[in-house]
Amino acid sequence: MLKPLRRPHPLAEYAERIDAQRTYTLRDLAELMELSSSSVTGMARYGWLPGSRLRSHRRGGRMYTWAGRELVRLSNKPLLVAYDHERYAASTLYRVGCRCVPCTRAHNTDSVARSRALAEDVFPRAKRDQVIALVTESTPVAAAAATAGVTLGTVYGRAAWDADFADALDEAGWSLCVSGQESPECGTPCGYRGNPRGPSPRPACRGTGCREWRRGQSRIERGAAV
Repeated sequence: MLKPLRRPHPLAEYAERIDAQRTYTLRDLAELMELSSSSVTGMARYGWLPGSRLRSHRRGGRMYTWAGRELVRLSNKPLLVAYDHERYAASTLYRVGCRCVPCTRAHNTDSVARSRALAEDVFPRAKRDQVIALVTESTPVAAAAATAGVTLGTVYGRAAWDADFADALDEAGWSLCVSGQESPECGTPCGYRGNPRGPSPRPACRGTGCREWRRGQSRIERGAAV
């Protein structure tokens, strides 16, 4: 256990918005503090929100409530914080304020898992397969995404962290080469930008070779900016 730290109560910055005459539920506190209900539950379980009362919920069961005047009192009372890593999970301790390496790592892992679960709901396997099949048949990625009912950002966002999908998209993307995979212009600035004017007009290419050139160029530009 770390040495206790003296710090302002999490309610301190919301003190002026607390109505002393009102009764607050856990959901009310979460809305007041702009946190998730699970974060406020963690604070309550960790002893940071004493003075709660159990009331019957209209849908059955019981819920915790706090008198507004009690919350005002708590907001003006500093906390002595000691994060007990032997008793509580690292993800729980992060929610109540611990920012040590293990707790931050646990929080990041949980956040990635939640965001990827949401991404799976938005862009499931069936839609990913549909996009790959369309691109393989020379459908531009933007049009393939629209047909599958997702945004272009969703497609490339998935490719940014899903290596299998990224590889499949790159393989399918060779069908989009304007000049052909064996052309010397494939994977060059000229190929990527195209040549809409002149005796032999050519549209901009978004095939895999030219997209790889653009990705490499972007890395160089970001490095130069830093």
